[in-house]
Amino acid sequence: MAATAATTSASLFNSSKQISSSSSRIAATTFSGALSWTNYPIKRKITKIRSKVIAAAPVATASVQEIKEYVLPTWAEFDLGRAPIYWKTMNGLPPTSGERLKVFYNPAAKKLAPNEEFGIAFNGGFNQPIMCGAEPRVMLQKIRGKADPPIYTIQICVPKHALSLIFSFTNGTEWDGPYRLQFQVPRAWRNKPTEFFTEGLAEELSKEGA
Repeated sequence: MAATAATTSASLFNSSKQISSSSSRIAATTFSGALSWTNYPIKRKITKIRSKVIAAAPVATASVQEIKEYVLPTWAEFDLGRAPIYWKTMNGLPPTSGERLKVFYNPAAKKLAPNEEFGIAFNGGFNQPIMCGAEPRVMLQKIRGKADPPIYTIQICVPKHALSLIFSFTNGTEWDGPYRLQFQVPRAWRNKPTEFFTEGLAEELSKEGA
């Protein structure tokens, strides 16, 4: 069981991009896998190591059920800054286990000022609350013109055994989140116990080299 938990909490990113003060233009980051968690009171801090800026994720004791599921707004609400998050799937269906998911973030909706060097970074994990010790991943900036502030995106590879994604955003000093997205699972798995998904996720991540 300990080995399963350790594997499930492994940090897995398809890109090695991290928040770096030497990068003024950052490429898109693809995220997959769950992250390591620790039970401590909420903390927010910034650590600087050799010009690399690592933002410590907000640590919460809330369970997955206590983090309210985020409801998809209209694109107009998101575009105008009335909602902070929007998402799209590759097949046009609701977020589904085993599929790719593209998350959009509008920091203006939460008055979160982008970092001058890297903009906004993403941090999150599957099937667990945000209690993350890994580095946030820089999001791709989308310039919308002089009149509108930029928005940010990240593409996520959702494991087949993922039930939900718990995530937050940061500018390196401040955090917005956590948010929760619930995934649809295959019909044959809908009555499976939580342990089925926990163990399955651990096995998926171990095959990917976690």
